[in-house]
Amino acid sequence: MPRVKVNVFAQFRELVGSKEIELDLPEGSRVIDMLKYIETKFPRLKLTGKSDKRTFILMKGGRWPELDDLLKDGDVYALFPPIGGG
Repeated sequence: MPRVKVNVFAQFRELVGSKEIELDLPEGSRVIDMLKYIETKFPRLKLTGKSDKRTFILMKGGRWPELDDLLKDGDVYALFPPIGGG
């Protein structure tokens, strides 16, 4: 059973009420499963859905993980709201 940590930043911290989330997910879980679980626990985050426009930035080790990447015990992710600017 992989235990993963998600560091939460900016206004997402306010929605979660903490700077990090620790999750124990079933063996074989993927990044998309983690996101769905987080959204179930914190529905105001709206991380998954039918839109092809991402409403978040997720990083692991300085790279964008694929949604079908398998979670491994000890993984650490960073979850940010989208960044705007111009």
